[in-house]
Amino acid sequence: MVQSGFCLSEDQKAQYLRDGFLILENFYTADQCQSLKQEIRRVIDQHKTEDKSSGTFSASDKEGDQNRDEYFMTSGDKIRLFYEQGQEGVKEGERALNKIGHALHTLNPTFRALSLDYQPTRDILRSLGFKAPVMCQSMYMFKRARVGGAVRPHVDGTFLHTDGRVVGIWVPLEPANRSNGCLWFVPGSHNDPITETYERTPQSGFTAMKVVGDLKKYPEESYVAAEMKAGDVALIHKQVVHKSEKNLSDKPRDAFTFHVFDSHNSDWSKLNWLQPTEGNPASFPLVYNDA
Repeated sequence: MVQSGFCLSEDQKAQYLRDGFLILENFYTADQCQSLKQEIRRVIDQHKTEDKSSGTFSASDKEGDQNRDEYFMTSGDKIRLFYEQGQEGVKEGERALNKIGHALHTLNPTFRALSLDYQPTRDILRSLGFKAPVMCQSMYMFKRARVGGAVRPHVDGTFLHTDGRVVGIWVPLEPANRSNGCLWFVPGSHNDPITETYERTPQSGFTAMKVVGDLKKYPEESYVAAEMKAGDVALIHKQVVHKSEKNLSDKPRDAFTFHVFDSHNSDWSKLNWLQPTEGNPASFPLVYNDA
């Protein structure tokens, strides 16, 4: 059963502040996980009949196609499909999806009910001290069996620049383990500054991106695996270094994730790829306002 309340204990808050991440059990029930997996299939089928456009995305390459892709750059208030990069020549029906984003949390009722409008989300955010949390993006992440690519070591603050707090809420919809691409973290790395940023470039008229700087490198033995059951949740500090490896198993590892920043007394960088769309309720909705 999903927990009736998700207010963090003092020990859990201390662990999050110490390590930069926290794993909690039973954020979703098995039925809720299944409903999201079924709904994303419906989203894909609808897309195939109504839209047919798509992009590619690489989380292992700093210079991925998305850096120059208008389809990606304008996806913040839409639901769009992104395939694994490097599948040239593969038949359309056989291409492997990388992710679907970035407004499932507002535009799709099933995903909205389990993110933006979900009471455990509010409980967690209030426990972490968020005063006016804004849900800026959501993604359904695929790691298809023997196809899903690696995600290079990174911090979420590289892509979501703000002087306020950011938390990633990441839920595997199947068991996530070492063989199918679970998350790996460097505990305590959130105490280091952000040294790599993903920015809109003035040379492109701010319509393309580049990576500025480099992430601090940590030895492999610094990483710890976060093996999780379906429906468990990882809370991810914006500065904690994390990654995932390729899926080398015959089991998929789908996940649903969304990011929230505290807009109270904070600034959202104009250089972020993700920008609010004025007047569009699908863009940057408030979860609640306690400010």
